[in-house]
Amino acid sequence: MSWIPPFRRVPAAVDLTRGQGLRAARRAPHPLLGLAAGNRPVHLASEDGHLLLVAPPGMGSSTVLRSLGAQHLAAEGHLDVLDAGLVQQAWARGLDRVAYLDTAETIAGHLRGLAHQARRRAEAGRPGPPRLVLVESGGTTEVLLGHHLGVRPNGTSLDALTAVLAHGRQAGMQVAMACRAVPPPLAHISADLFTTRLLTSPDPATWRRAGGKLADRPLTVGRPGLWHHLNAAGARQVRAARLAETDAAAWAARPFPSRSGRQPAARTAKESDR
Repeated sequence: MSWIPPFRRVPAAVDLTRGQGLRAARRAPHPLLGLAAGNRPVHLASEDGHLLLVAPPGMGSSTVLRSLGAQHLAAEGHLDVLDAGLVQQAWARGLDRVAYLDTAETIAGHLRGLAHQARRRAEAGRPGPPRLVLVESGGTTEVLLGHHLGVRPNGTSLDALTAVLAHGRQAGMQVAMACRAVPPPLAHISADLFTTRLLTSPDPATWRRAGGKLADRPLTVGRPGLWHHLNAAGARQVRAARLAETDAAAWAARPFPSRSGRQPAARTAKESDR
């Protein structure tokens, strides 16, 4: 895939509630990340693996997570929101099939449970229901790095997240993590754990850690909602799909196609179903 630098070739806006964004989202069972040049849709399918977003505040990472989460719920998936800041994904609080974790203790305990579940299901070869784990920036990364698990002095919540990243794909779990910089413990393995990456104005070290070739590093100034999308096929610019917080809960309840091709099943909030 060749690099496409000019901004004019990427759509000026992609809204999930109307126009090309809505049409592209309706055509596929996987969440729409956005549109590339020529209005080509870019989806996040399960085979695309985990997603890492690296951007400074104000560049739209929370908007990407919100649009992915709402689309995932509409396609009968389960959603976990790790948001120590308490404000970025408020639309999802209280919804069925959503586990919202906002303290160091609840985030650590939930990740530990997901890690055990991912290992068991991966070993048994029995994936569970599709599950998307959203990891917000704005304090959540610090919680992951600093909260210790049980009696292990060197074990943090990030260790449990790493286990989910390593085993989650075989267990039907997918992680979308937003951060201002790649956490140091993941710097050398971020491209292996996160096989899809979105970056804005990356410095050389960040671009290299994300698996990009320095010769292809974009020199353009970052703009909110405009991302450099990297995966095994190469790099391209993508205008992220936008969904306002006031529309997200309503979108999540819409009967969009599921990954199985069936209409979404009746929703439940039972923890045993998560």
